[in-house]
Amino acid sequence: MIGGTKPSVVNEFIQFDKFSALVIDDIGAMRHALRSQLEWMGINSTKGVSNAEEALRQLEIHQFDLILCDYNLSRASSGQHFLEFLRNEHMLSAKTIFVMVTAEAEYAYVANAAEFAPDDYILKPCPEKKLRTRLERLFDRRNFLMPALTAMDAKDYARVVSECDKLLASASNDRWQMAALRLKAEAQHELHDVQNMLATYQQALALNDNVPWVKIGFARAQRMSGDLEAAEKSAREIIEQHPSYVAAYELLADIRLKQHDEEGAHELATRAAEILPTAKRFRTTSESAFLLGKLDEAKKFSQSAIKLSTGSITEKPEDYLALAQIQTDLGDPMGAIDTLERHARKYAERDEFGISKNAILAQAYFDSGDKDKAKKLVERAQRLMTDDNHGSETMNHLGKAALKLGDEILGLKMMTQAVQSSGKERHRVTRHVSKSMKDTGQHDKVAEVIDAGQRRILVLVDEAQKLMREAHFEQAYTKVKEALHIHDENIEALLAAAQLHLLWLKQQGWDEEIDERAKQYLATLDKLVPQNEKVMAFYRFYNQISGT
Repeated sequence: MIGGTKPSVVNEFIQFDKFSALVIDDIGAMRHALRSQLEWMGINSTKGVSNAEEALRQLEIHQFDLILCDYNLSRASSGQHFLEFLRNEHMLSAKTIFVMVTAEAEYAYVANAAEFAPDDYILKPCPEKKLRTRLERLFDRRNFLMPALTAMDAKDYARVVSECDKLLASASNDRWQMAALRLKAEAQHELHDVQNMLATYQQALALNDNVPWVKIGFARAQRMSGDLEAAEKSAREIIEQHPSYVAAYELLADIRLKQHDEEGAHELATRAAEILPTAKRFRTTSESAFLLGKLDEAKKFSQSAIKLSTGSITEKPEDYLALAQIQTDLGDPMGAIDTLERHARKYAERDEFGISKNAILAQAYFDSGDKDKAKKLVERAQRLMTDDNHGSETMNHLGKAALKLGDEILGLKMMTQAVQSSGKERHRVTRHVSKSMKDTGQHDKVAEVIDAGQRRILVLVDEAQKLMREAHFEQAYTKVKEALHIHDENIEALLAAAQLHLLWLKQQGWDEEIDERAKQYLATLDKLVPQNEKVMAFYRFYNQISGT
């Protein structure tokens, strides 16, 4: 043992021998040293891996109590990239403590920029006593929050809020009050409980008004409430105090998009990628440049995303599709063909990737003069399509190929379906469809294709209302869901959904699931059209049938 005889009792409150740990470091000697330190504390169940891929395999079979991760994992994946991936993919248990092991220079770079911060940073070299003290504090916090963390893992967000309220009322809560408020706000975000979320962040701000996660959370809640002006002001205040905090730039970019300032959104996204480069941020900036017609810039960012992610957990085949489409639009069909036939050949030609690959290759071969091959590639893309393996982006690629080859019927059909199936991505998809149609000389039909989605919603709403009048509630709900899938914030569809569920409750008796859906639709309408007379009438009707 390092340092002498192992103590029989590590800590009266923190039982390290009950915990499991994963150590991630690409240097074997460092892995061994960290595991030895943990074992000295009493953590006997430890695993050591050298990279993010091995760590993912471990996490697929086991949730660890503690992860110690070195910042410099490899050329492709830093510890920060790995943490962002885990949080984005929801692969970490709320109970898992993630600690980043960094050099001092790395800490100064990442700690002031990253939104997805670890539970703690430990600077190299880390003496055993200091490591133990830090871990005792982290596990003490986890023990305090355990009821709420357990509920978070179960996705029981209402119980998370309830458990946090109990903890906040506890006399022993002084040290971990901010941690409980953060967890409570995250749960309220999942519940779309915007007003209470705002109140929670205001409570946290009253305790400490200079913590970035509190300020960005409050700004996001303002954005969710529809107060874009206040959200923008809050985000700019964060940047003034923390100029490298990328989440504030990304929130501002989202607000700019909401205000139809695509150029401003692109500039902010570019700044975020400059501060803390990740493949995901390069993808975002590449797409925004592409939609603005800045194709050389889009190509540069797309290539950066591929370079940064190749061989790592963040690698995506869609990056090659994006680059090839950019190259085609730049007038470099041979470059697009090389990208897809040589560099992306490792990806199986099936499902959405296969459909899009053939569609983009068809465009490239057509531009290179091989029209027969282009036609065969479009036909192959169509053969690969099934009822459930193509989304809006795939239909846009195929629609663009068909329009380029002169098949207006197939092209406009694909473009219309791309818009109609776009759901929450409607604004983004319509921008892609508009560009594709303009690129292929269909300027005069853009509005018709985009408006077709709205017309389809009205048809579905009309069909739903007829069915609900005949008390065919399940069938009516199918129609309403289809309408909301086209555009989830369409007022006519939401009004029909709320009316349907209220009639359902009145005529067929109380049902918790139907009641919950009715309240959600009413809450969404209340947010989108405050004080609307029809919505207020629905609320009165709900109170009448619920007896409240």
